[in-house]
This record gives sequence, structure tokens and C-alpha cells, in this order.
Amino acid sequence: MLLAPVVLGSFAPSSAASQPRELLVPSAAYPTVQSAVDAAHPGDRIALRPGVFREQVRIGKDLTITGAGAGKSTILAPEHLVTGPDGLNSIVFLDNRASVRMSRLTVSGPGSGTCETGALGAGIRVLGGAHLDLSHAEVSHIKDTPMAPCFRSANSVLIGDLPTGTGSADIRDSRITDYQGSGIVVLNASSKATVLRNTVTGQKRISTDGIEFIDATGRIEQNTVSDNACREPDPGCGTDFFTEIQHAGILANTGNVVTGNRLVGNQLGIYAFGTVDTSRNTIVDSDYFGIAFQDGTFTAFKDSIRGGAGGVAVIASAVDTTARLDQVRITKVSGDRIRTFECCGFTAKVTPPRQ
Repeated sequence: MLLAPVVLGSFAPSSAASQPRELLVPSAAYPTVQSAVDAAHPGDRIALRPGVFREQVRIGKDLTITGAGAGKSTILAPEHLVTGPDGLNSIVFLDNRASVRMSRLTVSGPGSGTCETGALGAGIRVLGGAHLDLSHAEVSHIKDTPMAPCFRSANSVLIGDLPTGTGSADIRDSRITDYQGSGIVVLNASSKATVLRNTVTGQKRISTDGIEFIDATGRIEQNTVSDNACREPDPGCGTDFFTEIQHAGILANTGNVVTGNRLVGNQLGIYAFGTVDTSRNTIVDSDYFGIAFQDGTFTAFKDSIRGGAGGVAVIASAVDTTARLDQVRITKVSGDRIRTFECCGFTAKVTPPRQ
């Protein structure tokens, strides 16, 4: 009988301690976002009041960070950025296998560096096996001052790395705008992401890409992606698929699902490599081609291409390439509806669309 109170009592403190806390920023205890992150226990919630928080934030534990609304609670790049372990300067950095939920807030530049020193690497950086859940948020003005097209610089959300470095993400219902490099980039075969119902808008003055998956896998669905192209003064830009560079609204490789997106005013709407199926995408006014399939086996189902310079390009430069176009609609283009490009002894073949 004497043991019962001891046993019951031993559970009470443990139960109380396991309850997530909410840390309010700014407050007397937590004047900055980083101070709240440092004090938080895994599983805690951090609530941001309306305001601008000019700081870098590094997170290595499971947390939820919620603002008062995109455009109301803003984590803004400080004047001087501290370089992260990956060699890049990022505004928010996730690592240590942390799972972090961020919503109803803005992460914003610009940075104040140059290509030679202090260039802004990313708005949100996900590495070290960390996972980002980003929703109802905004990542904007991820660029340097003055704006400069540094290689792999100023990407709004950058997940994983090459040749090593992994991360994962669910990004939905968010706005990714005014970036200097790319909107969302996922790198490495062990990285994965779901990108759903976002608006991704590039810069009209320099070369940008919208959503890029390089070796990584995932789902790209119901996004609106616009204004991405290879532009002067980039010396590599051009229309030759074999010797020059093209940029795209969505760049995808084997293992990606690309469906239900709207792509407007990009150089290439979709640029796919390997084995990729596209479906029910609406592609409008592409500068070069609505869809480019290169070096692999592809199926396009019920995609719609309207306006712009060209419809579908099928390119073979490293392997024989085939593209099956099933109920694909191509209308009002000024150039070729379907065109093949072959190099180095490899063939490009197309099953034309059924109108």
C-alpha cells in the first residue's frame, strides 16, 4: 500500500515535462528567434509576434515555428551573414536530422554580399538529414545587393547537396518569389520532397530556374511557376541543347512526378531527364519549348501547351530517347509543334499526340 503513492507520484513530473511548451518571440525571455530555438526542447512550439527579426537562425532539433502570417512575421537577412558548415550563407539553416515545421511567416533577403565575398546562399537551407515542413509561408528577395548571378547562389529553398548531403521537405501553399538563383532546389539521390500548390516566380533580369530536382525524387504538383529563363549577361545561354544552356520552370529527373502544374512565360516549361511522366500540366507562352525531354524514356498525358515558340522537344545526346505523347494538346505556337534533336549517334523518337 505504501508503494502506490510513490509509483503514481513518479509519473506526474514525467508527464508534465513531456508536454510541449510555447515560447513567444519577442518577449523578455526570448528577444530573438535564435534565443527561443536555443532554449526550446525538442517538440516545443515557437510563436512569432508580428514584426521583423533581422537574424540568422540555425535549428538542430524538432520544433514548430509559427508566425502571425506571411508578410507579418519576417525573418530578415542580417547585414553580415555567418557562413554555415556547408560553406554557404543561409538565413535559416536546418541540420542534425531535425524535423522543423514552419508556417505563417516570411523568410526574406536581400543579402549584402557579392559573388566574391559574402554571397547569399539560400533563404532556407536543409541539410544533415533534416526535414522541412513549410506551409502558408513566403520566401522572398533571396538575392545579393547588387544582384549577381553567382553559381549555386541565392536559392530560395535549398535541400541536400552534391556529391553528398541529404535533406527532405514538404513545401505547400507558399509563395517563392524574387530569387537570384532558383526557387526550390532538391539535390542528391537520398533527398526527397513534395512541392504542392505553391507560386514560384523568377527574376526577369537574370538567369533563374523555378523548381529543380537533381538526382532527387519527389512530387511536383499544382504549382504555378513563371518567369524563369537563361538570360544575358550569362554567356552560356542559347537554343542549342548540345552546347548551350536553357533554364526551366520545372527541371525534373527519374523518380519525379510532375502533374497539374501551370507554367507561364518560362524559357522551357518542363525540362525532364531520365524516366519521367508528366500529366495535366498547362504550359503557356514558353520562350523556346513548352516541354523538353532529354536522354531517356518519357510519357506525357493530357498536357496542354499554348502559345510561345515551340511545343515539345525530344533530345538524344547520351542515350536513344523516346517520348510518348498521349492526348497532348499543342496550340498557337509560332514554331515547331514537335521537334527532335539528335547527337552523337543517338536517336530521338516521338509518338505524336492524339488531338
